[in-house]
Amino acid sequence: MISQETLNKLKLMKLTGMAESLHQQETDPSYQEMNFQERMGLLVDWEFSRRQHTRLQRLIHSAQFQNSTACVESICYEDDRKLDRQLILELASCNYIPHARNIIIIGPTGAGKSYLAQALGQSACRRLLPTRYIQLSDLLDELKMAREKSMETFYRVRKAFTKVRVLIIDEWLLFPITEEDAQLLLWIIDRRHSHQSTIIASQYEPAEWLDQIPIPVAAEAITDRLAAQAYKIIIRGNTSKRLVG
Repeated sequence: MISQETLNKLKLMKLTGMAESLHQQETDPSYQEMNFQERMGLLVDWEFSRRQHTRLQRLIHSAQFQNSTACVESICYEDDRKLDRQLILELASCNYIPHARNIIIIGPTGAGKSYLAQALGQSACRRLLPTRYIQLSDLLDELKMAREKSMETFYRVRKAFTKVRVLIIDEWLLFPITEEDAQLLLWIIDRRHSHQSTIIASQYEPAEWLDQIPIPVAAEAITDRLAAQAYKIIIRGNTSKRLVG
């Protein structure tokens, strides 16, 4: 019989999953029929699965989703929405991320843009890719508050938005932005370009962004870096229809 001391040592080494599996093997007689290699394989599998689950939960928490239950499996594909199921399932595979391609989701208020963006973000988390969801106004506020605190804090926050594998910016250009805002956005978008993937949820087509960003050169640069070779999803309809059934 396994000793409590051994279980304690496993927990001290943060092998909690292995300790749980070992305890289960000790209490279930059916495991006695298995050889050492088979039982050891189960211990490793249990520990691995537990760590993967813990890491996933940590990534979901760090992503700061407004709706942490959003998932691709629950998207509604009713005819009036005219959603391309095949494209969404392809994007849910996250193959666009290694190629640093972007996604632009366009639709009216209540069409489910935020839900779809967060569902794709959840898919990235499932593949253990660091993801962050934030509304544009909050992104700009966070950067400006960090700069007021100290330049060191500002650089750290700005770098975090630049380096995260998938950055989801919701309510894109829903409210007017200043020249200072445009400069902050250009710095982040420019450094993410060709390196990381960005998901934009907006009521406006990329061509309309040009008139909403106050610095013309920045407007062109931001729009080009986000929209060039981006996947575009247009959600039709005026009613929020997010879940199946």
